[in-house]
Amino acid sequence: ANKVMVNSFEFKKDIKKEFGVDATCIYNPLNTNEILKLSKKKSRNFFLKKKSLKIINIGRYTEQKDQITLIKSLKLIEKNINFEAIIVGKGILKNRLSEKIKNFKLEKNIKLVNFLKNPYPIIKQSDLIILSSRYEGLPNILLESLVLKKFIISSNCRTGPKEILNNGKGGFLFKVGDYRQLANKIIFFKKNRKKCQSMTLISYKNLYRFDMEKNLKKYYELVEKYL
Repeated sequence: ANKVMVNSFEFKKDIKKEFGVDATCIYNPLNTNEILKLSKKKSRNFFLKKKSLKIINIGRYTEQKDQITLIKSLKLIEKNINFEAIIVGKGILKNRLSEKIKNFKLEKNIKLVNFLKNPYPIIKQSDLIILSSRYEGLPNILLESLVLKKFIISSNCRTGPKEILNNGKGGFLFKVGDYRQLANKIIFFKKNRKKCQSMTLISYKNLYRFDMEKNLKKYYELVEKYL
């Protein structure tokens, strides 16, 4: 290849370390105006309880996204927090997730919702976004949630979440697969929402790094060099 491009600086470091390749990092273009517009579309109410903590996870039902860790953390907090959790997606592990929810007797608290073409209204309805992935590139769901000023708890997986959340200053990070740590962070959010909202603003104010026009221009400039 004439040039290798990656979508996070953490990924750039990994490529350099593992293969000795000096890649170019260009962030995913983020269309904030389109997200805000789509978030205002009419939608059914996915959350049915008025005073519940509304939690959402969006991702394919696969080993990579590791929603089992999320479900196990929610089992730990069920006696302490009135919550509703919605896991949006599709994939080969849907039956396994359904069985886990059933075995934990959390059918009233956790719902699996099929893939949504426009997920922004449901994100807008939520209080808390949780990413439980084992690995990523640069998870768009975190960027899109920050456009809507939602608090994020994410696994500290490689790569992307730490970079998006300003090394944990703009949202919580937990060790991959550590459902107990995740449960504790959910409880902390429930008890300290104002403090957490101020953290969200840190990441929100840094979204300029992912500006669509800025990063599309970088794409064009990179391609033009090799035409």
